[in-house]
Amino acid sequence: MRRAHPLLYVAVWAVVTLLAVAGFAAFQTQGRPVPEPAAQSLGREVGAMAGMGFNAAAAQVAVVAATPIDGAEAEPVTADQLLSGDSTEEEAPLDTVPTHGWLSEMQVRALVTRYFRPEDVNRAIRVAWCQSRFNPSSSDPQTGGTGLFHHLPEFWDARAEAVDFAGAEPSDPEANVAAAAYAVYEEGGWAVFPCDS
Repeated sequence: MRRAHPLLYVAVWAVVTLLAVAGFAAFQTQGRPVPEPAAQSLGREVGAMAGMGFNAAAAQVAVVAATPIDGAEAEPVTADQLLSGDSTEEEAPLDTVPTHGWLSEMQVRALVTRYFRPEDVNRAIRVAWCQSRFNPSSSDPQTGGTGLFHHLPEFWDARAEAVDFAGAEPSDPEANVAAAAYAVYEEGGWAVFPCDS
């Protein structure tokens, strides 16, 4: 009996491999367009923005979701108006930010922008995320720090009073952010919050 040539084995292996790859590729894209890397990145960004908007205040969502039932023409709201905050509805003041549950990055950004210097806004948002994951009622069982920035109990009353929030709870998002700005600018810089990342 004659033995097959070794190159025949290599040729058969190559054909089988190519057929397997082609079959897998056809299975993966059957009836669907192949996404470009940019489209994949865009999808993640859109998903992240949608997730942040999921927790938006009801007044912000109502502007987008309102659809007249009686067939009357509604005044259209453009994406530019939503992004700039200009809309036909009155804006909800910051005092309507919920004091329980997680806040969206947009809600935290609105608070941080009010109390921190413009060059420190992004850093303050990162610190708040690192400290509490934007949960105003978050607390650290080891240190006792509470709120968006995990203010320590021994410093809270003095900081809250210094920023005209005397008697406020550390879980009050606006009071917590105002006290955090005070702590950063008046008490020792960003070292006050060791979770700075």
